[in-house]
Amino acid sequence: MKENRMTKLSILSASEQRQFDSPPLFEDKDRIWYFSVNKEAFNIIQNLRTPINQVGFTLQLSYFKANGKFFTTQQYHESDIKYVIDLLGLNHDDINMSAYQNKAIQIHRRKILELLHWQPLNNTQQARIKARILQLVQQHLPLKQIFLSIIDFCWQNKIEIPSYSQLSTFITQSYNDFETDLLKIIGQSLSLCHQEKLKHMAGLEKHNKNKMERSPLTLMKHLNQSLRPSDIQENIESFKLFKEPFHEFKPIFEKLCLSDQATEYFATWVQKSTIFQLTKFANKNKVYLYLLCYIKHQFYYRQDALTDIFLKSVQAAINSAHNKLNQGEQSNRTSRNQAISKLSSAHKDSRKLIEEITNIIKSTHLSSEDKLLQIEGLVNNYNTLHTSTEQAQLIELEKTLDNIAKNQLFFDFLESLSIKLQRRVSNIVKNIEFNALTSDPHIVAAIHYFTSSDGELGNDAPCDFMKAEEQELCYNQGKLRISLYKILLFMHMAEAIKAGRLNLLYSYRYKAIQDYLIGEEAWQSERQSLLKSAGLDKFSNFKETLDKLKEQLDHKYNHVNKGFLRGENNLLTIDENHKIKIVTPKTESSEEEYAFSLLSQTGFVPILRVFTDIEQVTQFTGSFKHFSIKHKKMKPQPEIVFAGILGKGCNIGLNRLANISIGISEDALNNMVNWHFSLKNIQAANNKIIRLVDKLFLSSAFRHNLDQLHTSSDGRKVNVSADSLIASHSYKYFGKGVSIYTFLDERQLLFHSTVISSSEREAAYVIDGLLQNEVIKSNIHSTDTHGFTDTIFAATHFIDTAFAPRLKNIGDQKIYAFSDKKTYEARGYKILPSRIINLKLIERYWDDILRFMVTLKLKVTSAS
Repeated sequence: MKENRMTKLSILSASEQRQFDSPPLFEDKDRIWYFSVNKEAFNIIQNLRTPINQVGFTLQLSYFKANGKFFTTQQYHESDIKYVIDLLGLNHDDINMSAYQNKAIQIHRRKILELLHWQPLNNTQQARIKARILQLVQQHLPLKQIFLSIIDFCWQNKIEIPSYSQLSTFITQSYNDFETDLLKIIGQSLSLCHQEKLKHMAGLEKHNKNKMERSPLTLMKHLNQSLRPSDIQENIESFKLFKEPFHEFKPIFEKLCLSDQATEYFATWVQKSTIFQLTKFANKNKVYLYLLCYIKHQFYYRQDALTDIFLKSVQAAINSAHNKLNQGEQSNRTSRNQAISKLSSAHKDSRKLIEEITNIIKSTHLSSEDKLLQIEGLVNNYNTLHTSTEQAQLIELEKTLDNIAKNQLFFDFLESLSIKLQRRVSNIVKNIEFNALTSDPHIVAAIHYFTSSDGELGNDAPCDFMKAEEQELCYNQGKLRISLYKILLFMHMAEAIKAGRLNLLYSYRYKAIQDYLIGEEAWQSERQSLLKSAGLDKFSNFKETLDKLKEQLDHKYNHVNKGFLRGENNLLTIDENHKIKIVTPKTESSEEEYAFSLLSQTGFVPILRVFTDIEQVTQFTGSFKHFSIKHKKMKPQPEIVFAGILGKGCNIGLNRLANISIGISEDALNNMVNWHFSLKNIQAANNKIIRLVDKLFLSSAFRHNLDQLHTSSDGRKVNVSADSLIASHSYKYFGKGVSIYTFLDERQLLFHSTVISSSEREAAYVIDGLLQNEVIKSNIHSTDTHGFTDTIFAATHFIDTAFAPRLKNIGDQKIYAFSDKKTYEARGYKILPSRIINLKLIERYWDDILRFMVTLKLKVTSAS
């Protein structure tokens, strides 16, 4: 079948489709709620002429209230029909729903829409739905996410929800239109010269020789994770291969206006494919589109990677300087103490000399001549005791201690490491492109000077980005200390990148924060609807929100302090310095609290049996969909999926696992993992299993409170022996490694995990875990001190999750209030705020805070 006559996209499974297009199955408590009617609806029902119309209207109204859509009479549940008949006090023998005429059905639907203030699914509303779908398709979101987003869109805008067939048609057509428009732009913008260049880069001329041969682009070595200068230079050279064509094709990229998600999708397809698969496209413009996206994606990805290398290299240099300083202090401690002792002794002698001279001068019994003679004698004695050599030594000692006071030794060590660092990062700075419009102008000016002079610096090098102390140290007798200047520039660049004051122009991860938020124009025009979509409309009014928070916080101060004063909290004490101390009681833990204690009683179960049983009740392997969105592909056999999970998850290796398996070929296994394994698919499969466990009665036995779900997150350190940009040294636990940050609920359901550097603070990833999972709704979340910041308290409040970190040295933490310390002291309270909350500052940025949180909740970007 030709691509422009593509069949409908497969969004829901057959069972999910049937469920979506069927009336809801009510439980008794739900039926009472949905079949209750207000006075206006009751009057309409009473005025209907026949009992059949009364029953039909009530059923349609109740089903619509639950699902936002209408159903045929053949779909009505018999139990619901009987319930309505009894509810209206009618005779069952008088009701035959087959007699519910179509004309009456249509009239009743119009009345229901008017009654509930909903819009019918007419051409106007269909156009609105299609426009929204196109926006989501342009972001290249997963099909199911688009489908569910449109359902939410209809509910929020009170538009009658289409059937599955209609929605799948709309989405399919939008994908076709989106791709058609892209291919049209390619056809109009790509010259013959450009086409030949793309063919050459992809190696398409060679496809006849070997159909399975990969293109030079996809054969390019993966990014080298090493920080060795030669390996870094290799990465820079490969980056340059994409930099030139990116800028050459930049006008076309601007016309395409592709989102990062769409670009990454097309680029990943190229990465996974072979030359033969690329040449299968009937429309050559499609090949060019995919290749262009691959170039853009690699340019962005490699620029981010070079930035990572830059940051790690600079941090390594800083750590080395600190280590040298510590080693130097330890080795020179004796001589430094001797110097301090000598200077102290010399200072005492000098002070004694001055005191004696002062006494002579103040004497009333001595003449001027006698005073002069005695002073001269004292000075001669002092000089005899302190030779010129000793004086010179004391001057040097004073200089040394002065340098220590100014941290001069640390800067000297930095200067000694500068050449080594320059070999690693100078070419990175010269090649990556920064966004001057969103970055600190002082640091941008210094970078521009560095790159334009090719690293050959003069005394006119910009120093405004430095601190005054650093500027002073950078010049020695009016001459620039070039090595020190460069390493300080790199250090300030690294600090600015981390702080968001220095942004990349082309990047996935290092753009200005405004580039990640919902667009300013969209926010201003759709603010209220976006807040409602994110469930944050209750925070829209600043004064109302803060008044409520004031009341809640004041109540907490009152409750905790009064309980403490009554002696109800014997775990909390306050010392003489007014510092809070909390004693953590020892808790008795038993393995019976965990589900595995029950399962272990049955003995060992083969892993294949576990997979098979879980598959039978969840069909989780159906989540491993083919990477290609538009074309239907044969689903992999569950056994092959099991083999892929074992091969990857147990680090056995796919080839080895295929060799020891019966009926699984190496090619089939590699192909399945290549095209079907992705983070999204793995998360979707995990969610299916979690949904099932969530419904099991047994899982509720492990909840302490059925009205709330307590979750937690923590990192587990893992050694990494190979070169890795994400791995870092953690001397507390091991040499070099990463941290696997996992989220669990109190039933031991693992609902989110991510891998981060062991040196990173875990707090940056807490909101990701709470928002990015689709199954678990956490009511209260706990972390250790590493997962806590003040900002997390604020963010979790917006997502209706109570944040309850377990903090080390809690007495050292700052606590805040809307009233000052004296207000609570006047009440006799002992637990007092450290600082007062700056309401004016919050009010000034309230709209930005809401925009930020809406961006996170609507998953436009992640918190990290």
